[in-house]
Amino acid sequence: MRSIKASAYVFGTDLLGEGYDAVLDNLQQRAGLDGVALAAAYHDARDVFPHNPRNRVYRHEGDVAWFMPRLGQYESGLVPRVASAAGESDVLATLCEHAARRGMAVDAWTIFLHNSMLATAHADCATRNVHGDPYQSDLCPANPRVRAYCRELAADIARYPVRSLVAESLHYRPLEHGEHHERYLIDLPAEARTLMGLCFCGHCRAAARKAGVDVDGLAGAVRDALEPVWAGQLPHGNTGPLLGQGARDELAAFVRVRINVVTSLVAEVRQAMAGSGVALYFMDHAGAMSHVMLGTSADDDVMLSSRKLGIDIKAVASVCDEVGMLGYVDTPQRLRKMLESYIAALGERSNFSVALRPLLPDCRSEENFVEKVAAVLDSPAAGVSFYHYAMMPLDRLDWIRHALAHSGASS
Repeated sequence: MRSIKASAYVFGTDLLGEGYDAVLDNLQQRAGLDGVALAAAYHDARDVFPHNPRNRVYRHEGDVAWFMPRLGQYESGLVPRVASAAGESDVLATLCEHAARRGMAVDAWTIFLHNSMLATAHADCATRNVHGDPYQSDLCPANPRVRAYCRELAADIARYPVRSLVAESLHYRPLEHGEHHERYLIDLPAEARTLMGLCFCGHCRAAARKAGVDVDGLAGAVRDALEPVWAGQLPHGNTGPLLGQGARDELAAFVRVRINVVTSLVAEVRQAMAGSGVALYFMDHAGAMSHVMLGTSADDDVMLSSRKLGIDIKAVASVCDEVGMLGYVDTPQRLRKMLESYIAALGERSNFSVALRPLLPDCRSEENFVEKVAAVLDSPAAGVSFYHYAMMPLDRLDWIRHALAHSGASS
């Protein structure tokens, strides 16, 4: 049977609340895993923690680091803030020490562009919709200061003895899943949400013009297409196109520009880590889009969702060490279809891994979960990871061990 790396995601609050060795014992001995991915930089959220001894419901301190940044190297002016709960301790460094003693690998799970603190404090770095409104939950990947920050953050984390930097949100993001208490109290069809998720900041416009896109004409066409939405004049359930064909052709060219922006940023981040020995693992959010992007179904080709985020999987895979697929679907059949899409896009390359959730809404039974792990093991995937230690009842660790043993994986 082939071996495959297997790990789980954890928060700093897990390590501080339960103890480093208690968490690692659970992952290594009970779940049979050989790695752990710490949220080294994480966004705001409120989560239910079934087994944390300190909290059952926890509101994360938003957009904070669980490592000790070298503040002087952030010439971009965008600087990580250390988590208050960490105190004076370097949680990532301490985890690396504890994990090394037991032969476990550590991955640094890092949120890059989804950062409300920085996007609010530096509004010139935020993405902006076609009406010029800033989305102060997201930094724009075309912005030179933001790109410098991404390089600085990656280089800072790459000095730690970690196996890989798991780069989350190193791409454009959709309209949804940005702010607390988001409200859409008018009929906002899927295409309108897609159009409102496009960034038309000055840097994105400049990149488009350089590529020959009539971005000003496109912006005007998008505003015109959205006007019936704002006026409440679209029939309920409208599925017809909002943009005309000419504008749709220009939009396709604009999407290609966004893909180039993301691909080149990933390449720059990897170059910033050169010589460190740390691999760059690019997380593709497309597998989670059916949960947050209206009009995106789990039965759609996942690559279409990737493109909405500015991601061309084949292009990104060529400039990073590994691509991460989020297999956040409910049935093994849907997971296998998603795997087929990645394999078709990557060809003979096997530089991708898969994240699974032994939790709702994906899994309601251990049998379902075992089948999904088997599907990953049947594929060329280099690894499998499990989201998330903090949020799962501890019996899910048994599910993981059983699934890996049933599939014949060697961790």
